[in-house]
Amino acid sequence: MKKALAFLALILVTSSLYSQWMEMSVLLNESVWASSSLSETIRGRLITYGPEALFDGDLSFPWVEGSPESGIGESVTILTNRPINGFSLTNGFAGSPSLFQIYNRLKEMDLSLLIGFTAPGLVSETDYYLYFLQEIEAGLSVSVKDSSASQSFDFQLTTEEQRDLCRKVFQDFAVDHPMLIKMILDEIGLTEDNYDNPENLYLIMELYGFLALRLTIRDVYEGSRYNDTCLAEMKFDLDEF
Repeated sequence: MKKALAFLALILVTSSLYSQWMEMSVLLNESVWASSSLSETIRGRLITYGPEALFDGDLSFPWVEGSPESGIGESVTILTNRPINGFSLTNGFAGSPSLFQIYNRLKEMDLSLLIGFTAPGLVSETDYYLYFLQEIEAGLSVSVKDSSASQSFDFQLTTEEQRDLCRKVFQDFAVDHPMLIKMILDEIGLTEDNYDNPENLYLIMELYGFLALRLTIRDVYEGSRYNDTCLAEMKFDLDEF
C-alpha cells in the first residue's frame, strides 16, 4: 500500500489580470521536492524513497513516486538557481537488473520552469521562506530510453531564453507586488530608476530569486510486477547568470 507524501502546498492565486502566482514556502536548505513519494515498512523500519535520492549517488535507492496508480502526472522539482544547459538521468531502479524490470520506468516527461522571487523578511518563525512563483510551460518534453545506463539531454531553452523568462517574471512581480519590490531595492541599495538592467536583475536573482526545473511523468514503461515508477539519479549542467 502506497503512502503519498504531500507536496508543500502550492496555492494558485491571481494577482492581476495578466499574471498567476503560486505561493511556495521552503526551508533554506531545501532544493528538491516531489508531488509524492513511496513509503514502506521493511523489518519494522519506515523507508521513504524521497526525491533527495536523485542526488545521493546510490543507484540502488531511487525516488519512487507515491501515487496509487502508475505515476503519470506525478512530478519532481529541482532548484537550480542557474540557467540549465542540460541534464542527465539514470532511469528506473537501476541498482539491480531484476528490480529494474519489475518496477515501472520513465518513458516520457514534460518539462517546465518555476521562476519566482521572495523579499527580505518573508520568513516564518520556523525558517520557511515564502516565494511567489510562475510556472513556465513551454511545451518542452523528453523521451527516455528503457535503459539503466545514464542518459543525457540538452535543455531546449537557451541560457539567454531562460534569462529573458526571468526578466519577464521579475517585471510581472514588480507590477503585482510593488511593496515587495521596494523591500528588495531598499535592502540592496537600488532604486526604481536603476534596478531594471541585466547586471542588477541578476544580482536580485542571486539574492532573492528562485529558478527550478519541474519534470512531470507523462508515460512509463510498465514493470513486470509492480506499478511504482522509479528514477535513480540526476545530474545537471548549469550556466551562470
